[in-house]
Amino acid sequence: MNEIEKCISAIYKDKFGQLIALLLQRFPGLSIESAEDVVQETFAEATVRWPKQGMPENPSGWLYQTCKNKSINLLKKNSRTEDLSFAKTVSVEAEEIPEDGFKDAQLRMLMACCHPHLTPKMQVVLALKYVANLKVENIAMQFGADLDAVEKMLYRARQKIRSGASVLTANGDAYPIERLSVMHKVIYLIFNEGYKQSGEKIDQGKTMCEEALMLNKFLFDSPLCNPETKALQALMLFNIARFGARFDADGNVVELEYQNRSLWNASLIGLAQQLLTESEDSTFSPYHLEAAIACLHCVAEKFEDTDWAAICRYYEVLLKISPNPFAEINYAVALQYNHQDEKALQILMGLHHNPYYSKLPLLEMTIRKYFERHVR
Repeated sequence: MNEIEKCISAIYKDKFGQLIALLLQRFPGLSIESAEDVVQETFAEATVRWPKQGMPENPSGWLYQTCKNKSINLLKKNSRTEDLSFAKTVSVEAEEIPEDGFKDAQLRMLMACCHPHLTPKMQVVLALKYVANLKVENIAMQFGADLDAVEKMLYRARQKIRSGASVLTANGDAYPIERLSVMHKVIYLIFNEGYKQSGEKIDQGKTMCEEALMLNKFLFDSPLCNPETKALQALMLFNIARFGARFDADGNVVELEYQNRSLWNASLIGLAQQLLTESEDSTFSPYHLEAAIACLHCVAEKFEDTDWAAICRYYEVLLKISPNPFAEINYAVALQYNHQDEKALQILMGLHHNPYYSKLPLLEMTIRKYFERHVR
């Protein structure tokens, strides 16, 4: 892969969902499938033209202009002239979208995907597909679900959108409070997907983490901001503060126990602690608990100083209000460091016997390490 092809691949990962959102804003009559097809065709054209003609001065602008032209041609072909009223008032050549416009479109798309007419799972799957630009297999991994199940869910969501054109619009006329919880969940999953990247994908992963932080910062600065928003921001800051110490020179993951803690970003940890304190409320969310766990890891001067008993208590509460296999695996790890090996093994083997979770890479690695530790 040459440099231009690498550049196109990077832009695709960054701009795919944003371009779809901009097209839906620009042409409300365009279906989400049509918008996706237009963006795919545009990138295919760029793959052919840019290596021959050279990179355009403004790649994002070129892509957007090309997408708009293709959308106009498609709407004309389908005799949807009523959907071109905006195109008559602003020429395609004159309309330019600044970089902030792409990011704003991404937030609006996130809001659109979290429409209450869709089921919560449909909302999250749509957003991960069209906001985070995750592949279906990555989405399935996040849910610990079967690939076919996620593809069917996407299909049903598109069917539901087709049956009611008003469901997926990204006009950004309001920040509806009923969508906030799902928006938080999607941002959290985007961050997790980026945080687990390693090897050649470290830079891509960090970009996804920063993207999640930016999306949540939009919510943080809006009238919607609530204690859950602050707790989520604190959680992501605690984790991103340790990002640089998570990998060795070859891009391999360095486990928490062996990380150089002097590489952790103390200012980000301090900011996260402040936000966690500010997020305290009469009720708390899973993000509060996960942030509290992350805080205990960050304030320990050495791995041996970690308060594992407190971490276990936080996980016990977390699993009561938000059970999920990844939290169970981490709980089992914490139990081992808290000298409760038998209970840890029961949890791990229980997950291992579940057909949906048995092939999770994190579970396989944790079970292997458990037995390696007890063989020594």
